[in-house]
Amino acid sequence: MSLAAEWIKQGQKDKLWSKYCGHYDLSIPEYMEIQERLLLEQFAIWKDSEIGKHFFGSNMPKSVQEFRERVPLTTYEDYVDFLLEQDESKLPKQHYRWARTSGRSGKYKCKWVPLTDRMYEESHGAVAISAMILSSCSYKGDVKLEVDDTLLLATAPLPYSSGYVSHATADLLQARFVPPLEEGEKMEFAERIAAGFSQGMETGIDYFYGLASVLAKMGEKFEQGAGGGKSSMKNMKMKTIARLLKGLIISKLNHRKMLPKDIWRLKGVMTGGMDTDIYREKVEYYWGRKPLEGYGSTEGGMQCLQGWNYKGMTFYPHLNFYEFIPLEEHLKNKADPNYVPKTVLTDELEPGIYEIVFTNLLGGVFMRYRVGDMFTVESIGDAEINVALPQFRFYSRGDDMIDLSNMVRFTEKSIWQAINKSNIDYVDWTAKKEIEDGKPILHLYIEFKKPDHLPMEEVHRLVEDNIRAIHPEYTGLEEIMGNHNLKISALPCGAFEHYMQSQHAAGADLAHIKPPRMQPKEHLFEKLINMD
Repeated sequence: MSLAAEWIKQGQKDKLWSKYCGHYDLSIPEYMEIQERLLLEQFAIWKDSEIGKHFFGSNMPKSVQEFRERVPLTTYEDYVDFLLEQDESKLPKQHYRWARTSGRSGKYKCKWVPLTDRMYEESHGAVAISAMILSSCSYKGDVKLEVDDTLLLATAPLPYSSGYVSHATADLLQARFVPPLEEGEKMEFAERIAAGFSQGMETGIDYFYGLASVLAKMGEKFEQGAGGGKSSMKNMKMKTIARLLKGLIISKLNHRKMLPKDIWRLKGVMTGGMDTDIYREKVEYYWGRKPLEGYGSTEGGMQCLQGWNYKGMTFYPHLNFYEFIPLEEHLKNKADPNYVPKTVLTDELEPGIYEIVFTNLLGGVFMRYRVGDMFTVESIGDAEINVALPQFRFYSRGDDMIDLSNMVRFTEKSIWQAINKSNIDYVDWTAKKEIEDGKPILHLYIEFKKPDHLPMEEVHRLVEDNIRAIHPEYTGLEEIMGNHNLKISALPCGAFEHYMQSQHAAGADLAHIKPPRMQPKEHLFEKLINMD
């Protein structure tokens, strides 16, 4: 039995909180001491490997400052020769699992990322346990984990990173998944979810994690009758019948269709992705719990989570060493790729927008790595839950921002919010920066669910009003540049479905099935609008 499972069985909830949530008690100097100590340990791990010598030569740095001065900021391009063929002879001598993610820009089919045993246990399994604790607790020290907790399997299969999260959770917590991992990973996603719901009728469901948009869609389908509520009770077990009858009574009392929260009383819901803010209310409506937001990447593992008050996210001190590029430096580098942006450390942060830079700890190989994500530092500390560390919120991917006249910077999330708040019945959308009448505009291409949607003039008015509310600086843009800074066009019905089917038929990677929402490359955009 794992240590976590043993503590749960023995009722030692204080040890569970200390192990998995104890970093919330750290001061900033204590946080930095852990960061620096573990980074210095990394130098010894890299010392004799080919990848270490590539970045350092024969002399390892002796301090954090020397490391930052000698090692350039890196991207996956700097590791292709070491990682793409999964050649472990070039890496430090350790046991590795290999996770894959998408290769952006089509330069390679996918990116392969090595995970050490410590990374697998800490940045995948331990963080998942932290998320389960935080998503279900009501106050500091409150641990609701039980030996027989059941999770709905809603993650991608191995070798995707989220698949490793599920496997590590099972290894460390000995939790039960519905359907079981080995069985579920052989199914297509829709089949896996259906099987999970069906088995969950018998076993119950206590927790699950996944993308917020997926969780909202699952709830939507359940409400529409795909949750099993209309199935014949002839062959059902008594537990399933009792659960359905209870759900039916609750829904009738509330004068609405049956929802997942009527069937299962979840302890916690955990989400990730920039769509969390978009679907937060829907997830809570369908599932009866606020979704706890987290952030992670294949190269860095799970890295931060919201606290139990569901506000800012706090980065773990022992998974990666963190640096941050201030927005001004990021924009200088974007305008001039030869410009080397300056970075600051965690103890130098102030409220504002930053690009994240991380160096793997726990034996990983990525050094001063730019994954391309931007965060807002909302505050230094959170007095409400007595946390001293910086509080973060995901802002945008750095390459997904659309800048109009250096006055308004649109992110995927802000555009998505503007469309969503307009209550438009749509399938999906994509956005481009275009030049019209000699000035830059934001052009939105939206596929509507029905041909008889609202008149385009009304759609334009609703979306632009929400843009003004989300981006007050947009009004200033109108005063200086004049009106007509936004254009909205309707895509053909079925455009996104056709695009995804053609990508799937062509054998595209999972992450390339859908077209990019922000600034799609011209050949992808043409494929979307022409439906060829």
